[in-house]
Amino acid sequence: MAFSGRSLDAILRDLLRDIRNLQAEADIGPDSDNYIRSAAVASTVEGLYQKLAWLYRQIFPDTADEEELIRMAGLRGVTRKDPVASTGSVALKGASGVTLLEGATFRHVVTGEVFSSKTNVNIGADGTASVVAEAQTPGAALNDLTGALILTSPPLGMDSAATFIGKTTGGEDQEKIESLLARYLNIIQSPPAGGATYDFERWALEVEGVAYALVIPKRRGGGTVDVVITASTGKPSAEVIAACLAHIQSQCSVFADVWVYAPTIRYVSATAKIELAAGFAMADVQAAAQKAYNILLGALKPGDTLKLSQIEAMISNLAGVLDRSVTAPAGNVKASEDPSLIGWIRPGAITLGLMQ
Repeated sequence: MAFSGRSLDAILRDLLRDIRNLQAEADIGPDSDNYIRSAAVASTVEGLYQKLAWLYRQIFPDTADEEELIRMAGLRGVTRKDPVASTGSVALKGASGVTLLEGATFRHVVTGEVFSSKTNVNIGADGTASVVAEAQTPGAALNDLTGALILTSPPLGMDSAATFIGKTTGGEDQEKIESLLARYLNIIQSPPAGGATYDFERWALEVEGVAYALVIPKRRGGGTVDVVITASTGKPSAEVIAACLAHIQSQCSVFADVWVYAPTIRYVSATAKIELAAGFAMADVQAAAQKAYNILLGALKPGDTLKLSQIEAMISNLAGVLDRSVTAPAGNVKASEDPSLIGWIRPGAITLGLMQ
């Protein structure tokens, strides 16, 4: 039976009852000395009950406080993952042969965030080069940055102006306590087996920057294991993928040809006609639809199929929508039309129009 403490009123009532039982003529009124002393004792006893209730909660990982859960999980080797810095490829210009050293810093023109080059790089014969730069501030907030950078101390012969090639990726915030709890419960419920499918999933999730792992054994034949990983904000960086592969190989005690890679992104947009209720503006419903669409598709895992009925139900549940007709997509959407690829559906834009 679960532990249940007692309330202050119940404890006080029992103390006053015991005093009256011992001395029938005792005054136990609110202004009496007996009542005041009993109230003080009851308050102390209630505090002890609360302490016992707190201790009871710490016994079990799913009710323990954050600090106690971190300590409990650490005893089983499950530690909270640190934040990961985002990275991006930076285009450079300058005189042929000029070297940019590892650790050189760039400042983003818009945000002011500082990035550091991860390797040495030489300007090529065409006067250009590229280098991977890592944010000095870890976290997911610096993902998807684009645009111009300033090289803070350019070497002689190199332009100070630089720019991102594409977007920054791979940044992750510190692991949420719910994720740590899930990994800890997993190791209790499915103890390590030296190479079972769930072992590969656990090993992948132990790596900083990995939020989800899909394990596909024997996809390329006997003795092969494919591990498809994602970050919480999208595809993981090349550095996270390499770290994940290295960690799995270091943990696996049996021979396995292991591949670790990110899924192929498939953006899916949608269009629909709706009938609006009186008093609702199309712009407000459109904004709510995009938010709901992002949540719906954002919950899909690699390999999941997007059902047309899911989109229809999402639109029908929007405030102000009396009727709807989804015009695109025409039916269910597979994660990938190519069976050799592991696809991952991500939200594009949803566009609403009025029914005629």
